Amino acid sequence: MKTSTCISIVLLSFISVTSCFAQLSSLGPHYKIDTLKTLLAQKINDTTRVNYLILLSREYSVNNIDSSYAIANSALNIATQIGWNKGIGNSNIALGWCHYVMGNYTAALACNFKALKMGEEENNQLIILYAYSNIGQNYFSQGDAHKGIDYNTKALKIAQEIGDEWSIARNQGIIGTEYQSIKEYAKALQNYYKAYTLTEKIGNTNGSGVWLSNIGGAYLLMEKYDSALIYLEKSAAIFDSIGNRWTYSETILDIGKLHFIKKNYQSSFNYLKKALNLSIEVKATECQRNSYEALSNLYSESDINLPDSNGINKLDREQMRLQALRYYQKYIALHDSLFNTENQKKSLSIEFENKIASEKIQQEKREALAQQQLQKQKVVRNSFIAGSILLLLLIVVLINRNKLKRTVEMERMRSRLSRDLHDDIGSTLSSINILSRTAQSNLQQTHDEKTKASLEKINERSQRLLDNMRDIIWNINPGNDTIEEVMSRMREYATTILEAKNIDYTFNFPKEKMECTLNMEVKNNMYLIFKEAVNNLSKYSGCSKANLSLTFDEKNIHLKIEDNGKGFNDDEIQHRGGLRNMKHRAEEINGSIKINSSIEKGTSIELTMPRYC
Repeated sequence: MKTSTCISIVLLSFISVTSCFAQLSSLGPHYKIDTLKTLLAQKINDTTRVNYLILLSREYSVNNIDSSYAIANSALNIATQIGWNKGIGNSNIALGWCHYVMGNYTAALACNFKALKMGEEENNQLIILYAYSNIGQNYFSQGDAHKGIDYNTKALKIAQEIGDEWSIARNQGIIGTEYQSIKEYAKALQNYYKAYTLTEKIGNTNGSGVWLSNIGGAYLLMEKYDSALIYLEKSAAIFDSIGNRWTYSETILDIGKLHFIKKNYQSSFNYLKKALNLSIEVKATECQRNSYEALSNLYSESDINLPDSNGINKLDREQMRLQALRYYQKYIALHDSLFNTENQKKSLSIEFENKIASEKIQQEKREALAQQQLQKQKVVRNSFIAGSILLLLLIVVLINRNKLKRTVEMERMRSRLSRDLHDDIGSTLSSINILSRTAQSNLQQTHDEKTKASLEKINERSQRLLDNMRDIIWNINPGNDTIEEVMSRMREYATTILEAKNIDYTFNFPKEKMECTLNMEVKNNMYLIFKEAVNNLSKYSGCSKANLSLTFDEKNIHLKIEDNGKGFNDDEIQHRGGLRNMKHRAEEINGSIKINSSIEKGTSIELTMPRYC
């Protein structure tokens, strides 16, 4: 077994409960749980209640992380209700610690980033300091040591600026742990010794125990086993004496691994079993997982018969191999729940199978048979899944095919309808218009005014109907569905109308080609709103200049028609049919119309609609 695989690094977040709550030093000393409960039972204001709840969460986090979490959550709820940012920041620090202890690193990061935001809003350097520190150790626990070093270095800089010796020691040690994980042991020990010296100076016994444990862990990785054992035993004695069972379990786990390396198998069993029981009791999930792995290794490789899981009866070799398998299965289950990494699971399973293969050939045969049965089940399962996927794909293809078929049929119908209207009704209306003009011309020599008036009306209305029919034909023709065709149609209509009225105009349309296709309803309503606005401008505004613009942003299309005419008072308009029509058309395409007009200053009409392309 490689030394690097048997060491469990004691993280700096395990220093003491106060490590994640140290920014609460201004809230008061370490009260006993009963004292805090008594204080909370009194009539106090909300901010004081939040502070006491966070302190109570700190005390419970040593041995009862579930209660610690519930209390920290209550503090956060109260702080949020009263809008107290400092309390929200401190509560999130407490909740982040609870999530971290339970192995919920993603949730722990989220809490600490919220705390960081509150600290920055309040310019509270202590909250910022501990948010940085906790974020760093969370990243480290997820395997990103370099990002951890970055955040903890930021925290160390703030601690040095404000002269917080405890925070300096804590972050110095965390950085050491992170260097240790990337095998830069000299830098790791340098930071550990600085942290240990400073915690001894300020009288933080628990912190001293952590740095001693980490120094021992570093020596263990460097294969200096005698030095490692000295420091780890000193550390364990400190944690046991102060009742810090969470970190004590981590330290005795490392001592058990060290005895395993030295082939002191009975001593290794005693320490590892004690670490497992204690980690289960205090819900130190990561320590529990590592204890299962260490016990599996011990039962697989020990050359003496070890006790059973209760430490009583000695087991023979076959029973020890089965016990190793049971511990390894528990390790795999807990490993998956923490990291959910299938590749790691397969790799660890293969490693274990290779390890026990040399012990008994018969077991290999049984496992091979079980594997074959499992493979058959996988084939059946995968066949079912593949069949289901193929069936689903077939349904999707059929649906899309029918949809495409309907779309093609609709396009054909629009093209046919466009041609029929153009060839039949369009030509008929054109002939009516021409005949009315001819008859009107023939009557110029007579004085039959009534006949002239009637023919003029026929001429005007047939021309209007002909124009409308051309618009309908243009709209239903699928070849005109691009935004380029719409802009061309707008330019054509506006040019004809505005030049006839001697109005100076400018177009602010996109110069580059737009890859945009609109459906018939959107295209028609957009064009008719433009047509109505230009028509009103030419008839009623009395303007000399007009500006027509069409612009696009990421979400919307903006059509704007402006003039410098006489404007109007919205309350004095008698015939509002045109304006109502524009608003109604805008609503049909999920758009909106803004009309701004000032007397003698002009009018602006702007359509805002979703960008359908």
